[in-house]
Amino acid sequence: MKGLKLHHPIIITGEDGVEAYPKYINNTANITASIATTQDISTTGNVTFSDSSITSDSGINVSNSKWVIEKNENLTRFLLSGSLLVTGSISNSTDLNLPKDLNIEGKLSAKEIKTSNISASIVYQSGSTKFGDSIDDIHPFTGSVSLGGNKIDLYISGSTKETITEIRNDDQPTSPYSTQPVTEYAAVNILAPFSANQRYNRKVYAKVASSITEDVGGVSNVTFNAETASAPRSVDATLFSQLPATSKEDFIFFRNGMVMEPDALTIQQEGSNFNVSVNTNSIGYSLKENDEIVAWGKFNS
Repeated sequence: MKGLKLHHPIIITGEDGVEAYPKYINNTANITASIATTQDISTTGNVTFSDSSITSDSGINVSNSKWVIEKNENLTRFLLSGSLLVTGSISNSTDLNLPKDLNIEGKLSAKEIKTSNISASIVYQSGSTKFGDSIDDIHPFTGSVSLGGNKIDLYISGSTKETITEIRNDDQPTSPYSTQPVTEYAAVNILAPFSANQRYNRKVYAKVASSITEDVGGVSNVTFNAETASAPRSVDATLFSQLPATSKEDFIFFRNGMVMEPDALTIQQEGSNFNVSVNTNSIGYSLKENDEIVAWGKFNS
């Protein structure tokens, strides 16, 4: 028998990228049947899956790794059970999700990095960084924290305390804001006038006249080799009251142990000399060269 004759022809069909030729086989003539795919599926081929989010056109080297292909809703995805060696680049128009750990031995370059679960942080392209995703997050730091820039905003807030908007380092505050604590430098400058006031208030010294000019035209002059103390002046007078300037009321004068009437006296500082003019007509007596005149009051030591 020359050939096999079939009562009905053999029908070969293909689908989903598989094509058969010819479709019908019978014994009417010598034919060569073939089955082919529409894509090159050899080891050097470049296969594209139309319903898959992962393509091989970026050059993935699978090496000896084991891959599992599974259906995920309308997509087909590859799951790596071992390690992945990438010799080129991976191009993906959608997110790349890894169910396992990712270890990178080289340099990682990214426009934005987000982490979550145990902690959360965002590093922006500008260099700004955001830590945490809720107000109850705790971020402990070991070591030093360096803050620099033209403007430093430090926000510290709590549920029962007032929010701190900034830390001021000015030598004098503009207003006593509870949201702007001062630094040690600012505090020293703010408290300096109070300390100076106390030192001034404690300055009480006794000085003996070095010379006495007897009555000339109803006036006697007494000279002390002493300098009066100046009342401190505050840079910012809004925080506390200024002390009045040193005046005659800050001194008491004695002649031979008796208090001299202040209404008859006039004082003036001239260089290193403290001069007192005595109106002898008003005070009721004249001064003698051998009188002892003592001044007690605001002198520098």
